[in-house]
Amino acid sequence: MLMNKILKLTIFKKRIALISSKDRLYKTIIANDDIQNYQVTRFNEVWSRAWKNIPFYTMWKQKYSLPDFISDLSEIRKFPPLTKTDIQDNYDLIMSELGNCKTISTGGSTGEPIKFPTSKEESDLSYANQYLARGWWDISSLDNILLFWGHSHLFGNGIRGKVNKLKRSLFDQIIGTQRLSAYDISEENLEYLHSKIQKSNPKMILGYTSTIYKIAKFIDENNLSIGVKSNLKGVVVTSESVSDYDIKIIEKVFNVPCIIEYGMAETGAVAYSKEKTKEIKVLWDSFILQNNQEGSMYLTTICDKLFPLINYQTNDIVQSKDKESILTIDKIIGRKNDILEIVNNDKVIKVHSELFTHVLKAIPGVLNFQIVQKKNKNILIKYVSNNDAVDAKRSFFCEIKKEYSSIDQNQFTFEKVEDIEQSIAGKAKWILIE
Repeated sequence: MLMNKILKLTIFKKRIALISSKDRLYKTIIANDDIQNYQVTRFNEVWSRAWKNIPFYTMWKQKYSLPDFISDLSEIRKFPPLTKTDIQDNYDLIMSELGNCKTISTGGSTGEPIKFPTSKEESDLSYANQYLARGWWDISSLDNILLFWGHSHLFGNGIRGKVNKLKRSLFDQIIGTQRLSAYDISEENLEYLHSKIQKSNPKMILGYTSTIYKIAKFIDENNLSIGVKSNLKGVVVTSESVSDYDIKIIEKVFNVPCIIEYGMAETGAVAYSKEKTKEIKVLWDSFILQNNQEGSMYLTTICDKLFPLINYQTNDIVQSKDKESILTIDKIIGRKNDILEIVNNDKVIKVHSELFTHVLKAIPGVLNFQIVQKKNKNILIKYVSNNDAVDAKRSFFCEIKKEYSSIDQNQFTFEKVEDIEQSIAGKAKWILIE
């Protein structure tokens, strides 16, 4: 045990130093005004390096007549929104001065995956951000983790893939991570995952929101034991939005706080629950977050990145009482494009999908689902259930009518299916707009 801990400390020496440095900064700078002054200073440093050294931003600055520096965070709003399309269309220009660097791809949940340049230093910073925030819950980088993971495709194929998988497995043993697949959420595999949970006693359970929710719901509906969990400090949900219902059932089953990690493939962790699940604190030394009038969030990186993101359009809708710089996110609503059109009182109205996903998740016996809005406005709801007695349609309208009493039921079609198609990363989109 002692040798294992010494080995971990040796491997993570640099990252642990970064975490300590960040922790001191967060304990030193506390007042909102001081945080925003820090962000202005860091933005000017990052922006100056960007437009002087990165050909894309040299072009960007000239094209939009952007300033050399800013005096106030509100001035970032005058920068043009940077979109994934901009990055894709100018990829060669972006990479022209970066050499043969590593890249990271988005999951492609909103379209074709986009590649972003990255480096080992960025990986270290991302790790430090995660464990700065996890430290708020007494979880450190040397603690044991039970991880539900959906990126096994990254190992590659053939012999190389097998070697990478073996190396990952050996490294996981050293760092105390038990890695389980998030791909298969059939009832048979849920029983297997439950057995693994029951036999483990980690400090943290981590996984996609949908995977953790489905496991928790399975355990709850079958009145199963999770075993002794004397070490467990929290269950961290990530990569997908989380509803009040998700939080309630996860905390009921695991008897520890549900912790929200908000982030993106291209940025790493951006914000984390602190003290309370829905008190989501932005990692302000690395990111500036700002909302437009519709609640759509834009992100600016002020940490050291090969390719900084300036006024980057996230397509996420969030709620916050903060104005120029979001420091606390009150609620993450979800993707901007997850808006459904329904007919109520003979009128077409736009409703965010969160209401529908909440209702479907609460139906006993429904393991998974997908909502498909057709071009003709009709809505197909596919659902997975191993219980033939489940009446998803009746249960759905019983709840939805509490919000929309005159909803047109003929607009909806329900289809029981064996499974919901997943992305290569192991995610299943709850909402599809066709």
